[in-house]
Amino acid sequence: MPVGNSPSRPHAPVVLATKLAGPHLSHRTLFRAALVDDLERGITTRKLTLLSAPAGWGKTTVLAQWLAGHPDRRIAWVGMDRADNDPTQFWTYLITALQQAVEVMSTRVSDLLEMGADITEVVLPTLLNEIQSHRDVVVLVLDDYHLVTKQVIHKQMTFLVEMMPTNLRLVLATRSDPTLPLGRLRAAAELHEVRSADLRLAPEEVTGVLNDILGLELSDNEISLLGERTEGWVAGLHLVGLSLAAHTNRHAFVAEFVSDNRHVVDYLSSEVLAGQSEAVRNFLLHTSILTHLNGPLCDALLDTTGSESLLYQIELDNLFLIPLDSSRGWYRYHHLFADMLYKELRRTSPTVIEVLHRRAAAWYSTAGLPDETVRHLIAAGDEATAAELVASVWAAEFNVGRLTTVSSLLDRLPRDVVAADPRLCVARAWIALDSGRHDEAEAWIDTAVHSVTDIGFIPAELVVLRAVCRFKVGDLGQTLVLARQAVDMDLSDVRIGPSAAYCIYGSGLYWSGDTHGAQIAYQRAARLAAKANNHLGRAYALGYLAVIAAQHGRLDQADLLVEQITRDLTEDAHFVDMMTSLAKAKIFDRRHDRVAAADAATMAVALARRGGGVIEIAHALVTQSEILGHLGDTAAAQTALTEAAQVLAGAVDPGPAREILAIAAKASNRSREPTNRRHSQEQLSAQELAVLHLMRLPLSRAEIGRRLFISVNTVKSHQRALYRKLGASDRAAALGCARQRGIL
Repeated sequence: MPVGNSPSRPHAPVVLATKLAGPHLSHRTLFRAALVDDLERGITTRKLTLLSAPAGWGKTTVLAQWLAGHPDRRIAWVGMDRADNDPTQFWTYLITALQQAVEVMSTRVSDLLEMGADITEVVLPTLLNEIQSHRDVVVLVLDDYHLVTKQVIHKQMTFLVEMMPTNLRLVLATRSDPTLPLGRLRAAAELHEVRSADLRLAPEEVTGVLNDILGLELSDNEISLLGERTEGWVAGLHLVGLSLAAHTNRHAFVAEFVSDNRHVVDYLSSEVLAGQSEAVRNFLLHTSILTHLNGPLCDALLDTTGSESLLYQIELDNLFLIPLDSSRGWYRYHHLFADMLYKELRRTSPTVIEVLHRRAAAWYSTAGLPDETVRHLIAAGDEATAAELVASVWAAEFNVGRLTTVSSLLDRLPRDVVAADPRLCVARAWIALDSGRHDEAEAWIDTAVHSVTDIGFIPAELVVLRAVCRFKVGDLGQTLVLARQAVDMDLSDVRIGPSAAYCIYGSGLYWSGDTHGAQIAYQRAARLAAKANNHLGRAYALGYLAVIAAQHGRLDQADLLVEQITRDLTEDAHFVDMMTSLAKAKIFDRRHDRVAAADAATMAVALARRGGGVIEIAHALVTQSEILGHLGDTAAAQTALTEAAQVLAGAVDPGPAREILAIAAKASNRSREPTNRRHSQEQLSAQELAVLHLMRLPLSRAEIGRRLFISVNTVKSHQRALYRKLGASDRAAALGCARQRGIL
């Protein structure tokens, strides 16, 4: 049941419609009018409404009753789970839910998220402005918010809460208080709280549950005793009802239950199980290993048929089975009940657990769900098969930008299992590299080398990884040495595709001043990436080609390249899109659309910081500085330039890149001078500027070529272009013209 995925983005993460649907409201539920009214008052008058209580206190049920009473309200509902700790996935769900609630909302916010814009600085302000532009009040409800544990998301949510427009309300249902500024909100009368004491059933409500809904016909005294023993806990009372239904002597049960010292859940759950038929009891116990249940999965797990009908009957019997969609395709057990069932399964049938997990793994594998497959394989103790599965699927996920998915798969495996398999070490290294964790990447590369069976054989992928790692830290000399070695090797074992070797080779050449050689390498990388369905590699290569085209004034060609890349963007923001943003910045700047250019440059800087090399980050900052200078924002331009210098200072050996960026920085400074102090002239490329810079020194063409890692013929080509653009006939005249124009 995916929603929100356009056909042009076939690899975007699936948005499950069940997470965006409000909970199903059972007819056997006590309507809590006072609580619903209190909830409505809080939502109407406060920014944030917080329902905070342990499991089983009826938080979701009360919200469902409030939701059912307001069918005409604009309500965006999201049920959280642990996978939502990825910021991009978290906000994808929230934005999709809000777009469904406010039908006229544009797709601009989701587009910005997909492009990798900074969530706090760009995405959320745009989202809040969109909501404010509509008059209707919008209520955003996040259920099970305690499953969100990442601090970065809590910080983003803090920004959302503090900047919310007056027509937006936020409701959180959680088992523990979130890391939000609750004290400030409470002091400002902007927080409405519903806690365990508020959710506790009153005596008349206990009567309503036990006698009116469950039809148990208990005396006032018995109801009072049960209310005290369960402390008005909703889930506990339902367990009482199920237990009583199975006893002929209900009065004796009440007396025994009230005097027993065991925990309410342990006591009542065992009573509930004892009251079921053997078939239902076995079904409940054996399916307790599953986080989600449906008919076909349970059939496969139990090697039987008819599970779909049995699930429906179990729901009708109110055995703590919760439907996850209106069609009743998927269910889950109440968390407390599931824990009890699994504990009982381990006590009574420990040997069957491994078999059950293997069957579940087989079903999920056939369904194409590797994460759940790996989870059940690990639970079955089959780490070897789990490792093989991860090794076989990670590259395909990685190539379309799903770094979080790959990390999740690897996290399920024990560290020693990963360390013993060079394929998994390589996966860890790529994840670390593309997340900007260079030291961690180096460590995983070393581990991979040690885990290779044949000590004398170093796979091409490890050479490519080393080259990428050296480029990330600004070691241009070693980058070229390793990249040249890699492209001469058999690249068939490179799991993310041979395009990676040509991408890094192209970057080494580009930043050494050999634009022509870089173009050839990037073109080959793009072709290989397209063939291997490597979206990231293709975006990186085409992005650099678009930047080169824009730098040389071939704006129509740059436009076409950017369009190709944009069609391939996924919803997982990735640093490779920095080059696309840089190309856009340069295109807009050449066309004198300075505001759009500045926006694109800002995004390029943000993306580069996520995983780009130090040279690329510095490049993005220098470009941003130049464009801000064109806008007349001198202070911001200087700040960006200063940061670029600081970033580049951390490079190991940037080689010619330092000179190329220094000259570009000088051009940025000139862009902030009054127009009448500058001469109208054809713009020099970065590589031409590098050659011009070295022409000041007593170096031959061959020596200049060696400094820039380019051929003598390429040096000659750059010199001819320099003479033409500067209106000079020889080297001395060219240097003189460059000084006159302030280039040198």
